[in-house]
Amino acid sequence: MKRLHSNDWDTPVSRFRKLAIAGDAWLATACLLIAPSRSGLLIFAFHGLFESAEEIARNTADPQQAMTTSMFRGLVENLVNSGYRFVSPAGIVAGLDPAGKYAMISFDDGYANNRRALAAMEEFHVPALFSISANHVRTGKPFWWDVLYREARKLGWEKARLDGVRASLKHLRTCEIEQRLIAEFGQAAFQTVSDTDRPFTPDELAEFARHPLVEIGNHTCDHAILTNYPILDVASEIGQAQDWLQEVAGKAPQVIAYPNGNVSPAILGAVQDAGIPLGLIGQPGRNSIARASAGLNALLLKRHTLWGFGGIELQCRIARSSFSVQAAAAAIRSKVTGQVKPR
Repeated sequence: MKRLHSNDWDTPVSRFRKLAIAGDAWLATACLLIAPSRSGLLIFAFHGLFESAEEIARNTADPQQAMTTSMFRGLVENLVNSGYRFVSPAGIVAGLDPAGKYAMISFDDGYANNRRALAAMEEFHVPALFSISANHVRTGKPFWWDVLYREARKLGWEKARLDGVRASLKHLRTCEIEQRLIAEFGQAAFQTVSDTDRPFTPDELAEFARHPLVEIGNHTCDHAILTNYPILDVASEIGQAQDWLQEVAGKAPQVIAYPNGNVSPAILGAVQDAGIPLGLIGQPGRNSIARASAGLNALLLKRHTLWGFGGIELQCRIARSSFSVQAAAAAIRSKVTGQVKPR
């Protein structure tokens, strides 16, 4: 098995994903030559935003998508040049032109380094959504996956072990995950170490939320993977985050990004009860404008995840195409696993 090293993206999984991106990009190029991009809404998911590959290599946080500021700018520029109009959640709720081509940027979790997105947002004058895990900002605690990654590296865990532990922890509630990691690594491991892994402070988030291109979304109180929680706790995770974020940002979030993309009919009911009109899942694909602004489908909006090793222009081409093997495969997986999905 492979031990963790300075380039954790050079793995069999990442190499396979690179090949999948390259193959999908070839197919997308052919599709775009035959039929230009159709109308619809493309949503893109980000998490942390790194300044450079060198910052990623410091290993103070889980690389996740390994997305840098220059890559992020490349996405925005590509879509602007391809005729896409960037919209905010408020614009979706208000209604979009059915013939239009739209894009929305979304960031999850509440990393302080998300402020690095502002340079490209201001350059191209595009809005973005930032869905916040409220209690991480309130308390300043690190995200559990960063703690796991950092401490596993220190101990020289094999990558297969790290991946297996991370996957198993996703079946637990956040408090249970944190307790297990404290038991494994000690309380001292739950300290942030730099801007690569720390969340916003409440004052930083309040200032950030005042930016005219920034919209704040709900990511639950504790980054709760909601399918692991009783329904009363689901309602509390959503509702308390909604109230606190409204207090900090000055208005109620209009979007929830489901942690880990997990959702169920009962969770959708809790979201509707909280008065949230839009919801984001992790399945890639194009969203029909006719179904994006209201009803159940508006709570199940698909979004693309980009990868730092895959070439931004290629991945934008795949997203813009009328057909993607990866999106089709994700839809099949969703059907097989019984995950709630858009119709």
